[in-house]
Formats: sequence, structure tokens, C-alpha cells
Amino acid sequence: MKRIIYVAGVNRKHLAAAASSIPYWLLSATLLRKYPTWLAQHMPNRTVLWDPGTFSEDAISYQGYRDYLDRYARSKDQYFQYDEIGDSEATAWYLKDMRKRGYEPIPILQGDAFHLLHTERMIGIGGLVRMRDDERRRYLDEIFYDHRPTARVHMLGMIRHEWFAPYEAAVQGDNTSWIPRADWNRRKSVEQWLKEYGEQWIPFVPREFMQGAIGL
Repeated sequence: MKRIIYVAGVNRKHLAAAASSIPYWLLSATLLRKYPTWLAQHMPNRTVLWDPGTFSEDAISYQGYRDYLDRYARSKDQYFQYDEIGDSEATAWYLKDMRKRGYEPIPILQGDAFHLLHTERMIGIGGLVRMRDDERRRYLDEIFYDHRPTARVHMLGMIRHEWFAPYEAAVQGDNTSWIPRADWNRRKSVEQWLKEYGEQWIPFVPREFMQGAIGL
């Protein structure tokens, strides 16, 4: 089935030029801060998801994120709610408050806010990057197999096919691995990395078949 991996981390002119072949961008209000003039030329015919970027220690404020959306988000753009990683209560409050103010954000599931899986058309799953692989697998199995979401799911920070294949509702993800910042992601060129972004064909392989195939 088709999944879409968004290019994340575009906050410099040279990065935008390098990623121009991929029409799906996740843009962080925190990373961009001040809307750059060079970004406008890349926006036509591009599918954009806005994200507050609260993973950063110097994250944009809640008021700042709303102001950013007011000024720069196009009517066709989608955007995630403001959230706090690891604080499900605060994240729930931000979603409620944004909607009260007239915004229509994509909710972010944190902790046990599993009701979102059946009350929303699309949700994001946050906090995945910081998890160990085994912890992440258990959490995702609980979400997708125990709660069987009717919502379409964007897995924040995920790119590897193995994290999408067992979950039919996981239709989107995003990642910054294409940006050459360390030895491990310089093992491939930007062009090679970008082949893993955009529309990807990742067949649905239920967990029991994956386990059987590798002898678990």
C-alpha cells in the first residue's frame, strides 16, 4: 500500500533546493522561526504539514505557533496541534484550546489518549523517536492491534519501512535523516536518502506474518 514519508528539517535555502524533488514537506515553525523569503518559491504545488517543533529545547511558544499559522499557513495546508512531548495532559489541553480558538489542527496522540484513534480523521503519534525499538514496537502494537484505529495515522519521526509495514492505518511519516549532520547519515548521499521519501510502496504485513518470517 502507498505510504507518504515527508521531508522534515527544511530550514535553510540549500536544504530546500536539495529536497525540491519531493513534494511532501513537514515544516517546523521552531526551526524556521522567521518565515524566510526563499521558502515562497517552493510552496506552490507542494503538500505542506506544519509542526510546532516542540522537540527542540528552544521551541516556539504556544502563542508564537498560533501567530505563525495565522501569518504563514495557507488555507490548504494541514498542521499539527501544539504539544508537549511526554505530557499527555498538557497536549490534550492545547488541542482543546486550539479548537476553541477556531483552529483545526491534527491531534497528536501521547500516552493513553487512545480515544483519538476513533474520533479523528487523522492523528499524529508523538514521542516515538525517543523510544527504544522494543518499547516502540510494544506501544505501536497496542495502538494498532488492541485499539484498531479508524483514523489515518502519521508517525512522527519515522521513516524505516519496518515501522509501517505491520500497521495498515499508518499512512504517513516524516524524518530528518536525509540531512548530512553526522557520520551515520553521511553513509548515503542526499540523493540516495531522498529515494526513501515521498510516495513509498510499503505492503501491509501483519505482525504475526512478520514474526513468522524471521522466526520470532
